[in-house]
Amino acid sequence: VYNGNSFNNYPVDFSKFDKIIFDRLPEDLPDDPNDNADLFDLVNSFRQKASVPANFNNEINDLFGFISQRVTPKNLPEEIAYVKERINKDKKIENDTLINEFAGLRDSSDLKAFVQKLRLRKLNTALYSSLVCSLREIKTPEEMNLLRKSIEISSIAHAEVMKAIRPEMSELELQGMHEYIHKKYGAEWVGYPSIVGAGNNGCILHYEENTRTRVGTDMVLMDVGAEYHGYSADVTRTVPVSGKFTPRQKQIYDLVYQAQEAVFKLCREGTPFNQLNAKAKEVLADGLLTLGIIQDKKDVGIYYPHGCSHHLGLDVHDKSNYGDLKENMVITVEPGIYIPQNSSCDKKWWGIAVRIEDDVKIGKDSCELLSWAAPRKSEDVERKVAEKSILNEFDLPDLRPGKKAF
Repeated sequence: VYNGNSFNNYPVDFSKFDKIIFDRLPEDLPDDPNDNADLFDLVNSFRQKASVPANFNNEINDLFGFISQRVTPKNLPEEIAYVKERINKDKKIENDTLINEFAGLRDSSDLKAFVQKLRLRKLNTALYSSLVCSLREIKTPEEMNLLRKSIEISSIAHAEVMKAIRPEMSELELQGMHEYIHKKYGAEWVGYPSIVGAGNNGCILHYEENTRTRVGTDMVLMDVGAEYHGYSADVTRTVPVSGKFTPRQKQIYDLVYQAQEAVFKLCREGTPFNQLNAKAKEVLADGLLTLGIIQDKKDVGIYYPHGCSHHLGLDVHDKSNYGDLKENMVITVEPGIYIPQNSSCDKKWWGIAVRIEDDVKIGKDSCELLSWAAPRKSEDVERKVAEKSILNEFDLPDLRPGKKAF
């Protein structure tokens, strides 16, 4: 470990190594003329010492990492189709020899040799990504202490906001309640921009504006997680502001809950990661078909347009090779159904959005639910909303025109 100037001037002879393993290089960095060892200078110094060619391309190397980590004999045809699509869209990668070689693979018997060729390259970001992902996947006991606290803080915040929620509140006020509780417990940041979407706003997957000034009696989807000492939680609850789910809301909510329960049963060592989303899609498709919202199971993606799980840790979407589950991994389980206005189903379902997201620790034979402090079952959510909250006693001076605050 060196200070910037010492590192910048350190005479590393990279020619002595058969591999140079590094992460994707940051681009478009500003250069501080008063600092001879800022990130701009350090990256340029590394490029020179390691003989990184001027046309070194992050997009290509990201694809190499994707191929070496995520492509399997089973999914090879669909991943070749994906890479071909990338080649057609991105001029930066269309002439790369190795990318085109992958796109031309005929069957899975050639895949192993191709991946080995990627790993033998001297400048190797794919191997760096694979090694770091392996390290980040498995959480140490010290990491689990921090993750548990981050997740517990987030779950308690969800439970408290359920108790405090009222029709006259704004999405922004609900966000503020979550984040106040986070900070009350010592969480320095949120793990990602908070999502608080009432009614149809909940159908927007990454709705971060939170600008609706009155949530009314709609359901509110709240995807809010704390970051404690660098470790992020990721918890979502969907809450009926009125205190009771309508019959249709409850049908959708309970279907999402059933999908989550089915996925929990697969969350154990040895389960291929992609089986989690496959199970969620299966349960949701069956349910949506029964309710008449879709006419064919293959249309489930219209109302469930995302994956069920991702790894959790130093990043809310933590690094991983996304292979089989292993003991001491921490992942999310987050099925959802989103039926926006003007959907091609009966309008009685329009504006309903439900996601239930929990964080689990993978064990040998089962998983541990880490976000237990936030109610999940529809009946438990309704009971929690009926409780009184100390936050409702938080009364500030009136700012209406003509009123004196003091």
